[in-house]
Amino acid sequence: MHDQRVACGWRADEVPEWVESAKRGGKMFYWVVLAEDVPNRNTLLAQHIATQPKEAEPLRDTAKEIRLAKREPTGRAFLPVGHVALDVHDPEEDARLGLPSGTVWVHQLFISSALQGGGYGVATMARVESIAAQEPMNGKWMALDTLAKEVAIDMGMENIVPVTSKEEWYARQGYETYWQGPGYTYQAPDGCNIQLRVSYMKKRIDGEDARCATPSSSNT
Repeated sequence: MHDQRVACGWRADEVPEWVESAKRGGKMFYWVVLAEDVPNRNTLLAQHIATQPKEAEPLRDTAKEIRLAKREPTGRAFLPVGHVALDVHDPEEDARLGLPSGTVWVHQLFISSALQGGGYGVATMARVESIAAQEPMNGKWMALDTLAKEVAIDMGMENIVPVTSKEEWYARQGYETYWQGPGYTYQAPDGCNIQLRVSYMKKRIDGEDARCATPSSSNT
């Protein structure tokens, strides 16, 4: 996980904190794994390993709990090509952001740079939305925060500009921006801390008509 966060370039130092959170039933990480029937699977895995040689050895499914809900680990070996996290925030925090109860947050989506652009991020989001809508989370809404597209295209911050605006990418997956505000603090190479503006986005995931229960929203 730490190696993949280093490859991502974002928040690798928080991995130990996330591990402890998972043990308490908090933020839960899922590995992204290529299905057996993915075309050219071995070639894709080789491309990933070429960029991340430390990940050549497979991991094994040993997780006995998901958010404190018991499960039977399969013991199956796998090579992860990314990861994503799901979490349930404090209800007061959700209410402050205009989100209803039953909101599940998605965080830290990462797909190997060798595979980006192949649709694996889209497939991963669809899968975690399905997971979030089921036991034990029973989510009705999915929420996330990401760098505002205005930040992403600011060429004065070229060292943090993604190839594609993540806000626009999530919008193509059906997410709606409902609020913007100060978010991450970025330390520039000169040592200065820059407060980055983030967009908060949401999507109905329980299959009901979202127009019946759209959270209140504001734009700043």
